[in-house]
Parts: sequence; C-alpha cells; structure tokens
Amino acid sequence: MNSDLSANSVAVGQARHADAVTAARTAARQARERLGQEQPPAWLLAFAGGLHEPTEVLEGLRTELGDIPILGGSGTGIISAQGAHSSGYECGLMLFAEALAPAAIIRVDGLDQDETTVGCQLGQQLQALALEPERVVLLFYDSINNCQQPPKLHVCSRLLDGLHEALGPQTPLILGAGTLNDLEMSDSYLFDGEGVARHTAVAIVLPASIAGHYTIMHGCRPASDFLEITRIDGARLLEINGQPALRVVEERLRVSRAELLARQPLPSITIGKKHGDPYIPFNDAQYVNRLVMAIDPADDALILTEADFHAGSHIQIMSYEPTRMITSAQVQTDALLAALEGQSLLFGLYFDCAGRSMPFVGLDEDESIAVREQVGALCPLLGFYSGVEIAPFMGRARPLDWTGVLLICTAAN
Repeated sequence: MNSDLSANSVAVGQARHADAVTAARTAARQARERLGQEQPPAWLLAFAGGLHEPTEVLEGLRTELGDIPILGGSGTGIISAQGAHSSGYECGLMLFAEALAPAAIIRVDGLDQDETTVGCQLGQQLQALALEPERVVLLFYDSINNCQQPPKLHVCSRLLDGLHEALGPQTPLILGAGTLNDLEMSDSYLFDGEGVARHTAVAIVLPASIAGHYTIMHGCRPASDFLEITRIDGARLLEINGQPALRVVEERLRVSRAELLARQPLPSITIGKKHGDPYIPFNDAQYVNRLVMAIDPADDALILTEADFHAGSHIQIMSYEPTRMITSAQVQTDALLAALEGQSLLFGLYFDCAGRSMPFVGLDEDESIAVREQVGALCPLLGFYSGVEIAPFMGRARPLDWTGVLLICTAAN
C-alpha cells in the first residue's frame, strides 16, 4: 500500500440537531478529532437533511474546519456505521487528509437550461485531464429544478449523454448521485466546493493513488411480460402496445385508476428495460428501471424519472419488492467484500435511493444494515439517501432508480 494512504487518512462525523449550525459543528468536530492533529484536513464530503438551511450548515462546517473545499449537498437522510437516520435534521460528513486531496474539482452550472450541454462541458474538461479508465470520479448534481411550479426533475440521463458524448470511448470510473431535500421532491442543492449551488453538476476527480470497487443493490421483479413503447415524449410515457400507458398499468396490475391517482409517487411501480439476451432467466443486473413518479390523468400518461426510453423500446412493468431489496444488499455486499479480501480498505460511500429508506417503504428493517455493519466495521463509511444513483452499467455510467450504489476505495496497486 502507498505509505501515505490508510483508513486514518479519512474520518467520518455524524450528528442530528434541529439547529443546523450545531449539527454541522458537532459532526465536523467528531471527524476532525478522529482524523488526528498530525493529518491536516484537505477537503470534505458533507450531506445534510432537507430541513436544515444549507448556508447555516456551511457556517458550522467552516467554523470547525476552516476554508477547505466542501462538496456534497442535501439528502433525505444520512447513513453511517452508527445507523440510518432520516428525520431531516442530520448532518453527515467524510473528512479527507491531504494525501487524498482531489486532483480536480469541476463545476458546471445551467442544468435548468439544458442538461446535455452541462454534461458536454463536464466531459470536455474531464477529457482534457486524460484520465485512465480506472480513475475514480465522483459526480453529484442537484435533482430538482425549482425554477417553475410544480418543481420538476433535472434529467440525469441527458446529463450523462452529454458527458459521454464529450468523453468518447475513454471514460473513467464515474459514480455519484443526485441530491434531494425530501421525499416530496420539493427542492435540492449542492455544496460545490465554495458555497451552495443549484442547477449545477460537480465532478470530483480522486487522486490516482485510489482504486474504486463498486456494486449495485436492486429490488425489483417483472410484473408483466415484454411490452412495447409505442408513444413517448421525453419522460412522458404515453402509449404501450398502442394503448394509453395508464390503462395498460391498470389492466396488468389489476389496480384501479382511482387507487393509482391517490398514491403519487408510486413506490411499488417502475418501468424496466432488460439489456442483453431477453430470453435468459431473470437477473437484476440486466435491468435499468425507471420510477413512475407521477400520473398525468389528462393523457393517461406515466411520468418517469428519466427520459432515456424511446418508441420501440421493449419494457416490462416492474414491481418493487422491499424484502428482495434487503436480500440484494446483503448478497452484493458479501460478494464485494469477498472480492476485496486481503486488501486494506480506505473508505466506503453508499448512494442509496430515498425510496429504499424505511419511512418510504414502511418496513421495520433497514435495507442498509448489511452495508453499515459489514463495511462500517472495516473502514470509514458515509452514505446518504439520494434522488438518483449513478454507476457504470452495461458499458457506461447510467442513472439508476431504486438502487443502492456501494463504492469501496482501496489504495491503487
């Protein structure tokens, strides 16, 4: 291992308090004490509950840690080895020593104008760095475009399309998430290294001394046979098999229109696209799923979280299974840790869909428990409940729904 790198180069702090400054200062003080006086802090990744005022969170962090880059943003909850909490008053952070300082921090505004253009600009700046395919890049953006009412989502698939168009075939290892204040999807923000930002994407290029290893947790199963999208407008799914999309969901799931309209967003319904051979048995790892976040009763349309499905796409209606999600998290965590056996783990990050949290799915059991207990026992761990998760899938970084993305970093060989 690089002699400058160890788990002692990273420290986590977490606190919960109704006063944002107090929560931030307490979490920052914990991390600073754990890092040790011989390790000057270089930067931190911080996430705060949506009920905290972000400028007050920054005030508390800077009071304890000084003028270092602060990155991260809002989350509907915080995850660490100590637990998973989603009251809205949490502050969790990961503090990094100088040996783990980013090679670059790239910030691009304008998601409210055109997500694809923002992605292209990010990709151009990343391409100029000539990064190796194994280089770890953390990508965060704020999920909500609140320039109009009601708020709508920034479309991550367009952001990533622009990013990959500019990067070309040589792409680094890109993982991250969209920030989100609350389960009502009312707002979101970023910490961009200097202050609070909205309608912004930030790429953090980690040093070449770090190697990244990741896995994706799932939790959906097909609830229909293969169906064809026959009309779609961006994220508005209008027709399936030549019929109004809402009517098809009613018929296939045997759920009344009134019931569907009464529970938006729809925590149990996603639309999935199977990649690869469609005839082999079900495998989570082949699916990209999109949450049905709302219904437009005027057009009998389903409003998806992303705009990456097209007319002619063969899809399935998926049912979200909370117990399957718990099993997947356990199995995938076990497999990743087994693959890393014998290596010294530097830190772990967990980007977990807000819909997987206990308040949303109504479970008594916490889906993140395998990650918290197993990874948190081996290295510093920080996670947050996000709007969209980002990870490599089928050859490129993609936005994911209803997933947990676990990244474990070790020293590069």
